Amino acid sequence: MKIIFLSNFAGSPYHGMVYGQYYLAREWVKKGHEVCIVSASFAHTRFKQPEQTGKIQEEYIDGIRYIWLPTPEYNPKSSIGRIKSIIIYTLRCRFMKLPVSNADVVICSSHHPFPIYTAHRLARKFKAKLVFEVRDLWPLTLIELGNVSKQNPFIVLMQRAEDYAYKHADKVISVLPSAKDYMVGRGMEPEKFLYIPNGADLSTELNAKGLPQNYVETLELIKANGKFIIGYVGKIGLSNALHTLVEASALINDNDIVVVIIGSGAFITDLKILIKKLEVSEKFYFLDQIEKDQVFSFLQYIDVAYVGALKSPLYRFGMSLTKLNDYMLASKPIIYAVEAPSNIIELSGSGISCEAENPEALSQAIQKLKNLSAEDRKKMGTLGREWIIKNHDYKILADRFLDNVIKTNDQ
Repeated sequence: MKIIFLSNFAGSPYHGMVYGQYYLAREWVKKGHEVCIVSASFAHTRFKQPEQTGKIQEEYIDGIRYIWLPTPEYNPKSSIGRIKSIIIYTLRCRFMKLPVSNADVVICSSHHPFPIYTAHRLARKFKAKLVFEVRDLWPLTLIELGNVSKQNPFIVLMQRAEDYAYKHADKVISVLPSAKDYMVGRGMEPEKFLYIPNGADLSTELNAKGLPQNYVETLELIKANGKFIIGYVGKIGLSNALHTLVEASALINDNDIVVVIIGSGAFITDLKILIKKLEVSEKFYFLDQIEKDQVFSFLQYIDVAYVGALKSPLYRFGMSLTKLNDYMLASKPIIYAVEAPSNIIELSGSGISCEAENPEALSQAIQKLKNLSAEDRKKMGTLGREWIIKNHDYKILADRFLDNVIKTNDQ
């Protein structure tokens, strides 16, 4: 079977986020399918960009064919830069001659929905199944999190594209467990919906790379000083609610509790200013972003992992955080300061949940986990690992994805 992914921000373990398309494609390639991912040559989510020449570039990564469409670089903080990149990627998809000759399945992955028009055109041309894969609800995310007006011309165009996708896709597959009713409200036929969460790569432990030596020395020194380490690895953005973790730390009168943050992002400067303002600099350590296959090695040094999010009505549709899978697979107990349905920390018993953006509740959760015995924390971590292996194995999810697409009625 030949599969084409149109995904503006798709990455790989060698480039950085976004990873979902790569892991699904890798499993399909293992089954003998041919997979092509059409992505932009620049994305702010990556730590490394593919080579840019101003022309279409191709490369194979773990058997997956990547087609990089030339798009401009931009500052991650620049909304105009991002919009320009999105528009150019969409136009490149539509008007550049993509080097693809056939497909059985065409997938538009909605970091935004604009490529749906090209995806639909390709699906009709090749008599292929059309799948709309929803990772974020755009434009609703911009409206509810970004406070952008529904009447904004860019939002109006994006809404038309999303509605078009729900109408014309043979299958709508989403990582958001409670998004079905919203999609039906936008015109989707209920039977099109399928929930498939972000998965876990079970080969992570076997393929783990070591950390840079200076990272190892820093972490070992912290451990040698008897510190209780809260770890976070990933994007440093406002939406990750790291400011709540800083505020919670200021409420804890225990200098043995420290936080190690690995990553980069637009909010890092503001976060460091807040840390200095609240006089908790001695409790925080920052390390630069690492590669995906080094995350497991970092997690071996921490005692608990932190996952947070802003309070937002947008999360009523649920969340599917890849970092959560990484933490659980590494058998780490988790502090989960998120308010969304289908709370897998509660379902698995792998940590403690608390109210989002509530420093007092978060500080209590941190102290409660620290006061548990190491054996009790280990039991929590083991429960999380067992749950994630049973429910989020990418091998199982990739099979479920294709099996359900194949079963859809012929166009």
